[in-house]
Amino acid sequence: MKKVLLGTLLAVMLIAGFVAAQNPNYENGPVWRVVYYRIKPGQEAACWKDFQENFKPIFELWKKEGVVTDYRIFQNPLKARPDDWDIVLWLAHPNYAALDQEAKIAAAYLKHYGSPEAAAAAAKKRSELRETVATHLVREVSLK
Repeated sequence: MKKVLLGTLLAVMLIAGFVAAQNPNYENGPVWRVVYYRIKPGQEAACWKDFQENFKPIFELWKKEGVVTDYRIFQNPLKARPDDWDIVLWLAHPNYAALDQEAKIAAAYLKHYGSPEAAAAAAKKRSELRETVATHLVREVSLK
């Protein structure tokens, strides 16, 4: 009797959790990592070159591996204040679980740069070109 009661309780809890996770107003979409960058003075050309030569190939590898489904890069042409962001990067992950694929993420860096030391040197160089202003995770939703 206890096993039947425990099994029924577990089933009710699972169903309740599933129903609670659904929202009557929207359906969940991809999870976007949004990163805002400020380009350091005089480094705009080098910053864009880094995006083209390093980030783009890595993002394409991530797409092939399913780590991201899409990526977008936007420029801020009308800064509201001098310390405002210049570039925002959006990386679309299919879900929150895709954020935990450290092995695939590291493999893409290793494939692109050839060694952990080369990747670290590129990251150090990148810090001379731009700084990260903010990073956010947002969930895209579709209205029902």
